[in-house]
Amino acid sequence: MICSASTNVGMKRSNNQDNFMLRKYTEKTTLCVVCDGMGGIKGGEEASAIAAEAFVHTVDQFIIPYLKNRDRQVSTSDIKRALARGVDIANERVYLRAKQSVDHKGMGTTLVGALIIDKVLFCINVGDSRLYSLKGSSIKQITKDHSYVQYLVDMGQLTKEEAERASNKNIITRAVGTEVFVEGDIYTARLEEGSYLLFCSDGLTNMVDNATLCDIISNERNSSKVDQVELDLKVRRLIDTANENGGYDNITAILVRI
Repeated sequence: MICSASTNVGMKRSNNQDNFMLRKYTEKTTLCVVCDGMGGIKGGEEASAIAAEAFVHTVDQFIIPYLKNRDRQVSTSDIKRALARGVDIANERVYLRAKQSVDHKGMGTTLVGALIIDKVLFCINVGDSRLYSLKGSSIKQITKDHSYVQYLVDMGQLTKEEAERASNKNIITRAVGTEVFVEGDIYTARLEEGSYLLFCSDGLTNMVDNATLCDIISNERNSSKVDQVELDLKVRRLIDTANENGGYDNITAILVRI
């Protein structure tokens, strides 16, 4: 498993409210998280940083003892609870920080995070930052947005194509830190060797369509020998393409090759 990640302020914003963290514990165990903050210039940036750090620290406390003692039995339920606990702690920290200052009132953040263990994915999300899986020309969105337009799609009032073009697609219905409690949706999947995982904020997906994401990521010089340099170039190209298409928001991407 190899990983690459980057974040960029984009072409229109004065500061970057996105944050990411990446932990590669072993060759077969990795933790990723992307957060996209909201709530004023200072509030959004701080919310995403607090949430990402709290989430990773909480999962660290769960996974590190397991990796030190592989005889310890850890179930799927244990892993899901650890991810949910990570979101709980992140929500608590952001919510309490927002209460400390009028300048931070209402701040919050999206969060998409995942633990990958031996080609098994355990993912949790809140908001509209996304996780995709890709293999060749096939792309699948694993997470489901917590957004107003997604609600309209679920109600049959918008098609997916109309939702992608909607002017109010940035309205989210769930965020970390805006309420006392928040619940993340959890997903699991078995991963194919040679496939990719893409974690990203909406600054990427609003500027780059799925077909282009596939073209950039699946363009390999040698599929059996994709290295760190090539993966870094793919991430750079994703961000460059989003900026070339307007770069209206901050852009963050984590790319993992299984």
